[in-house]
Amino acid sequence: MNVMQKGIATLEIVMVIFIVGVLASCAVPNAVRVLDRVSLDYETKNLYTELRFLQSHERMTFMTDSHFQDKGNLQEENFQNNLDVSPEKYVITKNSTDKIYAEHYFSGGVTASKIKSIKFDDMGRISPATSDTLTIKSRLGKELYFAFDSVGRFRGSRTKPK
Repeated sequence: MNVMQKGIATLEIVMVIFIVGVLASCAVPNAVRVLDRVSLDYETKNLYTELRFLQSHERMTFMTDSHFQDKGNLQEENFQNNLDVSPEKYVITKNSTDKIYAEHYFSGGVTASKIKSIKFDDMGRISPATSDTLTIKSRLGKELYFAFDSVGRFRGSRTKPK
């Protein structure tokens, strides 16, 4: 009679470890690239949202001041907000009081290419209007761009503006 052995052989353990190692070596680099792309997209969309919010806020403030209030009671307060971008974070301040409304540090190794101060005029245009580009870069070197044109508009782009 054959007696069946119970337990796991060393060769079986080695084979399982080998298979798990091969699968992990394929999955880890892809996971790192996916996390890098996700963090870059998140930070770019977050910054884009903040820019759109500030733009709409300036337009709304202009409409409120010029259309819905009595011209005699119109206050001379400056409603202009600033968005200051540095390589590691961006800060939103109110121009007249320099009060910080929001401060956001880039995550996942994402950095901005240069320091840029962005302001909107009362019509929602970038002020002063310049042709410029702000580059947001991931840890692995992937880049997304914010292009500002001479009319005062901005747009996001995956390709470098010319």
